[in-house]
Amino acid sequence: MFRSLFRFVLLIGLFLTLFQGQAQKPREVVIEGKAEFATNYKIRVITFSDYINWDPIETTSEQIARDGSFKLSFQMPTIQLIRLEINSATTELFVVPGLHYQFKLDMDPALFTMFNPADENGFIQLIPSQLDTNDLNYKIGKFEVEYARLLEKYGRDIIWYKSWTHLDSLITELSESFPIRYEPTNYYLSYIYYTVGQLEAFLSSKEPLRIYQKYFDNDYILYNNPAYMNLFNYYFNDYLLVSPRISKETLNKTINENADYLTLFNEVGKDFSLVNERLRELVLIKNLAQMINNEELNQKNITQFLNHIATNTRFPEHQPIAINSLNKAVQFNAGASIPEFSFKYADGSLFHPEELKGQWVYYHFFSTQCVSCIREMTLIQELQKRFEGKVTFVGVAVDPDFSKFLQFRKKYPQFDWNMVHFNDSYAFLRQMEITSLPEYLMMAPDGTLYNRYPPSPEKGLTTHLLRLLTTEKEEGHPLDPHYQR
Repeated sequence: MFRSLFRFVLLIGLFLTLFQGQAQKPREVVIEGKAEFATNYKIRVITFSDYINWDPIETTSEQIARDGSFKLSFQMPTIQLIRLEINSATTELFVVPGLHYQFKLDMDPALFTMFNPADENGFIQLIPSQLDTNDLNYKIGKFEVEYARLLEKYGRDIIWYKSWTHLDSLITELSESFPIRYEPTNYYLSYIYYTVGQLEAFLSSKEPLRIYQKYFDNDYILYNNPAYMNLFNYYFNDYLLVSPRISKETLNKTINENADYLTLFNEVGKDFSLVNERLRELVLIKNLAQMINNEELNQKNITQFLNHIATNTRFPEHQPIAINSLNKAVQFNAGASIPEFSFKYADGSLFHPEELKGQWVYYHFFSTQCVSCIREMTLIQELQKRFEGKVTFVGVAVDPDFSKFLQFRKKYPQFDWNMVHFNDSYAFLRQMEITSLPEYLMMAPDGTLYNRYPPSPEKGLTTHLLRLLTTEKEEGHPLDPHYQR
């Protein structure tokens, strides 16, 4: 009888494993429709690495036809929030694996030509071909509208005066139209539950146990639900450093002195919020990445810990998150490599950055419509004369229309340094987080990143370059492995 029972349990376990595997199997998602305001431009599907790092990933793209029609097809294993992107104009939607979506896309043409329309609250409008009240986007959209209305009504008192009375009033009104309950296997209900939880967590900053027990003390981590992960990111932000239940001595001993990940893992597990091993490891990934560039902690050991998690984790979801977190934390550090790009000159020839190796290179990102960008070029004109042979300046136009760049070159022939067009290198702009103008970055002579946020021509660049070149001359290249301060 015992053997029969054991065999039955084993079969049930096998069935559940197979069922879960089927549930995670990627299925096709199709998005098609018309975007008549953007004919001949590319439309791109952007997914995110995870909802801790939010690294954008271009999943697929398609050129919009002359009549405005487009059709995108890609694979998804779970419900996810994605972004549709045309040039730098965007919209977001939730997609369910296996579904076929039909939309008309529309946008104010004047906003569409801007580098970042979101600065003026300009977004692509999604108009479904048929209204489906059961569609996840319709349901979440309806909730967001009501939630925004109630935040406008009660938010000031909740945020400024930390008023529980007003939060209760918000929840009471919201409950009249939307269910607020814990149901982790329902994406829509979880989105509502954890969205409201973010306000409650804000008011309960002195009662962390209350929030933990209500929102995290369970068997579910909703990796693909942004509302859950937003609450996770808020509650566990720098948790190892701020929790009164985790001593600095523990962190110093395990991270700085002994490089002992297992002891760190066990010690922080004594905190009530980190009893669950899966949740604990996810918190460690987030917090270790936040500790990178913290001068009080051993950076080599932190990197080693994140690599250890990525290699040895028992939780498959954590491997890519650990890798992404480490990469994200160091992507703008001096000495980092930058993503490949394909800029081009006005004559159509490609710009090859490797040809500038051996020189300091200052990149100035601009738009031909950006007045402040053009004003800065008059300063760069003087700087390039002053630092000729020592610093190379490169202007990068990010106008979607290449012809605008050509017109600019004819209009301003006095700007005679390296001038290139970004050539639709949107992936580069996303990864380097270039979202406003003017923007800058500086490359070291060895071709690696020196400074993602160097001073602007109007605010300190001259002094910065003088100090940099003086230091290089007197003490050697600051990025040289043998360099000593």
